[in-house]
Amino acid sequence: MNNIYLKKLPMQGFATIQSSLQQFVQHVYQLQHTSIFFCLSGEALFTIDGHKYRFTPGQIIVCPMGSNILLLDITSDFSSRLLGLSKHIWLAARSAISPETMQAIERRTHQGGNTELEKEFLGNIFRQIDILEIEANNNTNTEFCRQNIILSVNSLLLYIQRISEENEQPVKESFGEGKEKLFYEFRTLLTKHFRDDRSVQYYADMLKISTRHLNSICQRAGGQNAKEIIDHYTVIELQVALMYSHKSFQELVNEFHFPDQSYLNRYFKRHTGYSLSEFRANGVMVD
Repeated sequence: MNNIYLKKLPMQGFATIQSSLQQFVQHVYQLQHTSIFFCLSGEALFTIDGHKYRFTPGQIIVCPMGSNILLLDITSDFSSRLLGLSKHIWLAARSAISPETMQAIERRTHQGGNTELEKEFLGNIFRQIDILEIEANNNTNTEFCRQNIILSVNSLLLYIQRISEENEQPVKESFGEGKEKLFYEFRTLLTKHFRDDRSVQYYADMLKISTRHLNSICQRAGGQNAKEIIDHYTVIELQVALMYSHKSFQELVNEFHFPDQSYLNRYFKRHTGYSLSEFRANGVMVD
């Protein structure tokens, strides 16, 4: 990955480059930040967490932090725009979008710029991001840059949500079969039921497989066992709720079906190192 790009990300919370993504060719790379790819020219054949895609001009794909990327092949004229986002920026930008919607748009290609108006809309978003990066590089009004990059990314996500709903395809066309399909089904179930049940047995039963088999699938496709994925997902959603809503701790207990506030507080602190009140007061984002 470009060194300048990687240095900018932690300093300003976002960074963008135009790249042929050569660093991903025949080399598995785990993304350290949520990344949005936009194909400018040429074509690429690649995998994300084991799922195979063809990336063509105008397509957009959102890859969460921790995704494993491998480019199998690219044409000589392939070029893409890459936008990397810190956890704080990403969660603020997607805070108004439901977990179910995010599950539907992440790790999938979406064909953008289908009309001249859409091309202009996308062009304006990326021009705004370029301007904000110049501002951030000059260290001028960093809070202004932070708030506006959140708005820009949110606009992009809402656009992707719309075209995703307009061009929804059956799961089998995008996610293959076997273990890859089971992992996708597990993630889909998780986005729907993580508030209700966080046991591995619950999801294994719904998939009609053993907990051992589910852990093996998760380890292979996601690099974590099933319980780690369940807890990570739950903690992310708790962080979003704590930082970007005014829900009380008791409301979160009720919404996430924890036994009581004490249990929720211990669960959250075990995974983040912060109590609920410390996290909300300090606005800390925990990887």
